[in-house]
Amino acid sequence: MPVADCWIIENYTYRRCPSPAREFNCAVSLHNHSDQSIENMAFLNEVVKLHFMRPFRGLLQSAFGLAGIADLNYADIYYRSPLTAEDVFLAESASAEDLGFKGVHLGITDHDEVSGCLELGRAHPEAAHRNPLGEEISIHFDDYLFHLGVTGMPAAGVEQLHRELQAAARECRLDDLFEMLHSSGALVIFNHPLVPWGKDSGRKIPAEALLSRYGWAIHALEYNGMRSKKENDSVLQLARQVGKPVIGGGDSHLLLASSVLSLTQAASFQAFAEEVKEGHAVSLILPTFFAPLSWKIFLRVLYFIAHYRSIGYFRGQPVGKLLRDRTVLLDPVGFVSRGFLSATSALGLMR
Repeated sequence: MPVADCWIIENYTYRRCPSPAREFNCAVSLHNHSDQSIENMAFLNEVVKLHFMRPFRGLLQSAFGLAGIADLNYADIYYRSPLTAEDVFLAESASAEDLGFKGVHLGITDHDEVSGCLELGRAHPEAAHRNPLGEEISIHFDDYLFHLGVTGMPAAGVEQLHRELQAAARECRLDDLFEMLHSSGALVIFNHPLVPWGKDSGRKIPAEALLSRYGWAIHALEYNGMRSKKENDSVLQLARQVGKPVIGGGDSHLLLASSVLSLTQAASFQAFAEEVKEGHAVSLILPTFFAPLSWKIFLRVLYFIAHYRSIGYFRGQPVGKLLRDRTVLLDPVGFVSRGFLSATSALGLMR
């Protein structure tokens, strides 16, 4: 597939779309993360198990300044996404304008948190019809981690609803959780349903089983901007199989606007959500999506290394405080990483 132009997906089929603003009235940017989203380094637990990493495990742990921690769980190391809610708003609005749209329906769905979308709502009350309230809810089904993108939560009592949803998710009361989501009237998207998470490579991901049980409360599956085209094509197949529309979501986590959006004729997010609930959705794939997934993930890891001291936390304690008056290997590596990221951005290679 050539990648120079934009593409849209409608009825599970790709077609080139060089001028999306001539065909649709509004762009929709869902699955955005602000600095209220926490990102942990749990994937390193799998990396250190690799055979070639065996000689370097101690070095890696020392590089983080955590050499004295027995049985280190890298999930205890985390950072927050780099953009504020306002930053996300500006980046996504500018991207939509570059495509010819006059604005964007913007959903901030932070990890198990509503603070980011509430912050955006307070800053732009005039755009409440375009900036829905929402969050990305983590659930476990059949001992597997899945994420639900929830947007269009009711403003009245949203924080109480958030607490009740999170309690149900933590306690694995999924029947209760989906009943609450259905009753709320929010748009519920099955985000990146086929992520393998590096576990049991021979095991079938139980996405179909979850849809079989709770599909009555899930409105669409997501074509995700931070997953590979191959994986997203499998999502298209799954969506066709279960009769659900496919919606675009960026999930960028970086300093760039989303590479996958949705398109609509609707002038408000609520009207767009009703379209999706009725079974109609159009995804827009931008050229930036086609950068290799390994490159995108590499940039995310490099950003963390470059700003480890200022954005990192270990078990809730700021790394800058933990490593005060100490020098660790990530310090010089971070210096080089910052230079590399600057050069990458200047050359237009940030994806």
